[in-house]
Amino acid sequence: MYKDTLSLSENYRIWSQAQEMPRVSLLQQSAVFGAIIGEIAGAIIGTATGFLTMNLTGILLGFTAGVILGALTGLLTGIIVGKIAGTSGGPSVGAYAGMAFGTFLGAITGLFIPETIRASIHALQVPALSALALSRFEMVSLFAFLLCILGTLVGVWVAGKNYAVK
Repeated sequence: MYKDTLSLSENYRIWSQAQEMPRVSLLQQSAVFGAIIGEIAGAIIGTATGFLTMNLTGILLGFTAGVILGALTGLLTGIIVGKIAGTSGGPSVGAYAGMAFGTFLGAITGLFIPETIRASIHALQVPALSALALSRFEMVSLFAFLLCILGTLVGVWVAGKNYAVK
């Protein structure tokens, strides 16, 4: 009876070793976690920016743009922070990496905002939005600022999660 029990445990051990899940790298974990945090924070930032329009269409458009840009920014920031900070960088390294990348991505995004969107913002006649969409420079500055905030937030969380105290 003892021999049968021993052989069962050996068979189980061999089977369980063969069925192990593939290990997920730190970079993949950082990318997924960054995308999740980016979506949530992007939705909040986009909705808050959409509230400046004072109508439901603007709020929903801000929410949608926030989720899309948040997921993209969070994913890419997670990859960059996972690569730069690793397990020894800490939250401050993640914050600075996320801040730099968020500003860069926001400036590129702001450059590609079409003139028709800026014209439709002026048609709403909301003074706060009209000031933010006065020229291409203001649009680039707005997107660089908002994605800088988002990148910093994602960078701190991802690097803080990855940080291993030694």
